[in-house]
Amino acid sequence: MNKKVKTLFFVIGLGVFIFLLSEFGLDNIMLNIKKTGWWFVPVVGIWGVVYVINAFAWYFIIDAKKTKLNFSSILQITISGFAINYVTPFVNLGGEPYRILALKDKIGINQSVASVLLYTMLHFFSHFIFWMAAILFAVTTLTLTSNMQLAFIITFCVLVLLSFFMIHRHKNGLLDFFLRNFSKIPGISKLTEKLNGKSSSVEKIDGFITDFYINRRRSFYSALLLDLVARIVAVLEFYFILHAIGVDVTLMQSFFISAGSSLIMNMFFFIPFELGAKEGGLYLVLEILKFSPAIGIYVALVNRLREFFWIFIGLILIQFSNKSGINKVVE
Repeated sequence: MNKKVKTLFFVIGLGVFIFLLSEFGLDNIMLNIKKTGWWFVPVVGIWGVVYVINAFAWYFIIDAKKTKLNFSSILQITISGFAINYVTPFVNLGGEPYRILALKDKIGINQSVASVLLYTMLHFFSHFIFWMAAILFAVTTLTLTSNMQLAFIITFCVLVLLSFFMIHRHKNGLLDFFLRNFSKIPGISKLTEKLNGKSSSVEKIDGFITDFYINRRRSFYSALLLDLVARIVAVLEFYFILHAIGVDVTLMQSFFISAGSSLIMNMFFFIPFELGAKEGGLYLVLEILKFSPAIGIYVALVNRLREFFWIFIGLILIQFSNKSGINKVVE
């Protein structure tokens, strides 16, 4: 990646990071770290494990052995990409352009775009599976109102349809479908106009996507399984946070808290920095589990402190990443 572009990502990310810290307040940060105590170490550390698993999932998608791209580089880009997502005000997809730019000089622009699209698609797919499992847990084991049961069933049906759509797009490509169906949406039209003039690149990118599902099925399921494992490991964050304040929570309850709150947050993806959506989601799922909903505020605060730590690590990695051990591939 061009050094100026890398520095631009770092400066913008650092600026937003400092803004979020100032809004949160250093006194508030120290108070909640003190309240969490030594539990804050595993809360932060578990996400190091999550990112390693995420990087392995992307490793299978990129086919890193074939491209001679080392794992440490993939891990660095993974952590930095998620850090940028955290500081992106809307949609939380700012890390994807960074991933593409970080890889394009190493595996070529077309394969870079395809690998990032594939990981994003697979990441959403594992989201759907994770949420459906949480809904099944809620409907079969929790005491729910009839309205809540109906809402869960409708959501489950929507997720099933989205899962089938995701598989269909893995079989038939994504980019050409996107260009044909979303070209007239304001803000996207300029992007699609540029891509429409590059039909060969679109075909190559869609070719990578379909090849991954059709001819590399083992890698597809390995990457999907790893992404699901990463989500299951991340459940421990809520288990640790709640135990820090003496709440007797089970792993299955922690699983529902993780999945339920993330589902609600993603429904309100358009809210800048997920402000209010995270807290509201935790408030609702804790109430369903018959815990004090007010605990959700504390959980959300510690959750954001964990994000701050990994944002800082990700931004540092952007600025000080190197190219050792990487072979450049020209398409």
